[in-house]
Amino acid sequence: MSAIRPDETRMPFDVAVVGGGPAGITACLELSRASQLRVVLFERESEIGGVPRSSHILFGMRDCKRMYTGSAYARKLDHLVRKTAVKVQTQTTVLRINVGGPGGPHEIVVVSPHGLESYESHFIILATGCFEASRQARLISGTRPSGVLTVGALQRAVNLQHRKPGKRAFVIGSEHIALSSVLTLRRAGMSIAGMAEENSQLQTYPLAVKAMGFFYRFPVYKGTELRSILGNERIEGVELMRKDNQKLFRVECDTVVITGKFRPDSQLLDNAPIERDPLTLGPLVDMNLMTTVPNIFAAGNALRGADMHDLCALEGRLAAQSIVKRMQSGDHEINVAIPIRVESPIRYVVPQTITPSLIKPRRFRWRYPGYAVQLEQTLTSSVLEAWSGDKSIWKGSCRRLIGNSRIALPVDKFDWDHVDTNKGITLRVQSARKS
Repeated sequence: MSAIRPDETRMPFDVAVVGGGPAGITACLELSRASQLRVVLFERESEIGGVPRSSHILFGMRDCKRMYTGSAYARKLDHLVRKTAVKVQTQTTVLRINVGGPGGPHEIVVVSPHGLESYESHFIILATGCFEASRQARLISGTRPSGVLTVGALQRAVNLQHRKPGKRAFVIGSEHIALSSVLTLRRAGMSIAGMAEENSQLQTYPLAVKAMGFFYRFPVYKGTELRSILGNERIEGVELMRKDNQKLFRVECDTVVITGKFRPDSQLLDNAPIERDPLTLGPLVDMNLMTTVPNIFAAGNALRGADMHDLCALEGRLAAQSIVKRMQSGDHEINVAIPIRVESPIRYVVPQTITPSLIKPRRFRWRYPGYAVQLEQTLTSSVLEAWSGDKSIWKGSCRRLIGNSRIALPVDKFDWDHVDTNKGITLRVQSARKS
């Protein structure tokens, strides 16, 4: 596989993929099956592979059918794509997408070691991933000492730079990624001072947190929020508040890891007429993962923030398959797209429209990308419902709905005979009891 030469920069491509993580690489692998396609992959880092490069947890179960460490998984994807005709352009940041006219190619403006360049492509897949909310975005008070890390910064420091960020860490948040943070901290030889969750229920599997807390000997504070970070040059501790009685207390530590609160890296939408979902802050997509601009698709965490890597990879594959199918149909397929909306405490649904004719029954939904919702927080003894106007078209009782994580939606079980295409579908939670 060769890199793009300067004299090729004006040559049009069939598909341009933005983002070299699991979703983007898997999309390229699927597109490479159609050997006549000219495919280019843009990645702003010096290496492709995305977040798994800096993670030591297991990857690849659903997309590769076996388990890898993060670095091995990234190397596997890199190896596979380099065996294809896909042209990979690393250290290349996409600055802007200029949407083409009806049936015409789109223009992609990038900056690379060669300078400012532009490319044309008939199709684009946005696989730009996501990022974590910073301390500033979370409005955490206190001084600004060193030692405050996001999960990504922690993993890069430990797994790529082989550094020990501190001696004793406190973890803010209890989502799935918080458990990974604990493992990373322990891998670095650090002790855990504790974990705090502002809600009354953990945002992951309680038994997993309990086992980890017991094994690594750290307390878990539920219904507790971070009030301020203490220290001057280096963190000396955190001040916490129990929400039930407003009681303040302090925990000594020299490192704070802030987890969760991911959002899509969607700044390319700012200068393009791609409609943005106000809930996810990512692009609106249909069941084929096409955005509101024809021939521009999106996949992976560019759609909703952090999700499982292998499901992101499978979404990349789905986007690629949709492009090939669209090429074969001559862009003439017309399907009825029904909008699907959510009510609090449901945070969002992806995709945001639904086409009944494209629904495929799935026996094991957790194995496939597809319709999924995410809740604002964990709920127990709840009923998840789908309504169209004043008619109930589906309901499912749930003992526990874990917040901030993917919850698959069985759209093949909806009563489609009673769906009003004009009113669309609304998802809500009834009889929910916060635990």
